[in-house]
Amino acid sequence: MELKKQTFLYYQVVLDATSAPEITADMIVPDMYPDMADVVCATGQACVKEKSLRDDRLDLTGVARVGVLYRPEGEEGLRKLDVVIPFNHVFDGRFAAQSEAFCDVRLLEAEAKAVNPRKVSVLCKLSVHATVYAPTEMEMPTDVSEPCEVRRKTCTAYMPAAAKSKAFTVNENVEIPASRPPVDEIVISRPNLSVTDVKTVGNKAVFKGAVNLNILYLSGGEPVSVEHEFSISQIMDIDGLEDGASVDFLLRFTGCEMGVNNGLGGEHRQIAVTLHFDAQAAAYMERSLEAITDLYSTQANLNLQMEPVQLTELNERGVKKQPVRESLEIGEDVRTVIDTNVTLGPITRLGGDETGCEAYVSMLYADDNGDLKSVSRRLEIPAGIDTEGAKIVNHQAGEVTAAPASGSMELRFAVDFSFLATKPFNLLTVAGVVEEEASEKPAHPSVVLRRCQEKEELWDIAKKYNTTIGELCLANGLEESEALPDGRLLLIPKKR
Repeated sequence: MELKKQTFLYYQVVLDATSAPEITADMIVPDMYPDMADVVCATGQACVKEKSLRDDRLDLTGVARVGVLYRPEGEEGLRKLDVVIPFNHVFDGRFAAQSEAFCDVRLLEAEAKAVNPRKVSVLCKLSVHATVYAPTEMEMPTDVSEPCEVRRKTCTAYMPAAAKSKAFTVNENVEIPASRPPVDEIVISRPNLSVTDVKTVGNKAVFKGAVNLNILYLSGGEPVSVEHEFSISQIMDIDGLEDGASVDFLLRFTGCEMGVNNGLGGEHRQIAVTLHFDAQAAAYMERSLEAITDLYSTQANLNLQMEPVQLTELNERGVKKQPVRESLEIGEDVRTVIDTNVTLGPITRLGGDETGCEAYVSMLYADDNGDLKSVSRRLEIPAGIDTEGAKIVNHQAGEVTAAPASGSMELRFAVDFSFLATKPFNLLTVAGVVEEEASEKPAHPSVVLRRCQEKEELWDIAKKYNTTIGELCLANGLEESEALPDGRLLLIPKKR
């Protein structure tokens, strides 16, 4: 006797890990630059440039780009040093062929110190996260080769149906407003990426997103910050994408090139920007699965091999917005806030059972005397998600505003925590059937009168007395779907 099975293809998360490496570099001030009096601030951006997924490891290669602003000796204004620090990080594991790796790196903090007037040391604290989806086959027993009494169960399982990433590039021209001075040199650019809409058509997924680009530049030795927002859209072909699937898109920054163009009047009032991204798509869907959970034969003795199949059901998916309003004490009055940056750290336990993240805040400002200074803080941001079984799959900071107050700065922004709440369960299925040698069956009279026991079902009685549910229903005037009340007297005929 042979058990017939149906094979389902889905994706399984085999790696979901975060690491916090630190990278350092020393840089000699170029000969054409003046000596350093002191460092004002360091700000930057990190990205993954390449990823290599082997059968036993995931190799990530990237760079952290840091702009160091310093006061030169004997000169007014600020000077900028560009420091590029490469990094390589490895996640160990076991990865099947055709697995897909989603990667993200964030520069949490950048610290720069003057070792001497001609040398600066830079320390970068990173957060590196990787998720690997592996294609997996699941077999479900659906039929048997010979006539038997078969019990089937239908359930709904929520699972990743496809995973794919795609690199793409966008070009944009940033016009400097007339209220801002022209550009001498660019210090750093920081893109904030978000997905605003997702649609699926067949095996194609179409997403629209927004890029909020913050650019810090120097003009006449003074730092200036501008923001520019624009829209993006892309189409991805995703094998295995089915109707009804929900597609989660994550956009990851992988590189940037910028150049300053002459505007009207010969002033540098336009920045040509080329941004490189990696769109990472994971498609989830609810599948209705039917499997054999029990069987028997009225003609033969069967030995069943049972096996649990691990499945997951969906409870809830959504986004929790957490507004943040903080007064950052700095001990002096602030004349102007020039640049503010917020980078979110990885999801972690903040204390007790509270889950959330740390926000790494850095600000460049002018004090009441006009002197340029910087300040950095860490804030704990609780997610505030109390849904059972919830896991945060993405978190992102929105628009940041900072305003001077007496001896402090008022900081406002919001964090969107995207979460997925699922519940695991086991479905006990028939994994194999062995027909044993015939043996004498227990003797039963042709008709048995028997009272139902608590929670007993027609299937249990029919199997015990080697008859069928159809025979039981016919003899007792029952419907097959009818529940049996405790204590009911049943007429149990012998299978003819």
